[in-house]
Amino acid sequence: MIVLKVINTVADFFGEVLKKPGDVIAVFPQPDEGWKVQIEVAEDSEYMRKRARDDLMALYEVSLDKDLQILGFERLSLRERNANSIE
Repeated sequence: MIVLKVINTVADFFGEVLKKPGDVIAVFPQPDEGWKVQIEVAEDSEYMRKRARDDLMALYEVSLDKDLQILGFERLSLRERNANSIE
């Protein structure tokens, strides 16, 4: 199934290349363009750990072409792990 390949491509990229394993939370096919994927990852922050604060969770959007090559990604939001709202 193509959606599983999309999910695995993005998860592998974040885990292996960026060293930020995460959870894919949304996959959007883009007609005639490829895919948009949202993945949530824990941002490692020495500053937050020293202050005994929760991890920061980042939401990224990733663009892939039809051949499942990653074209780019951007961080959409950042929040504390236990925060109820996204900032």
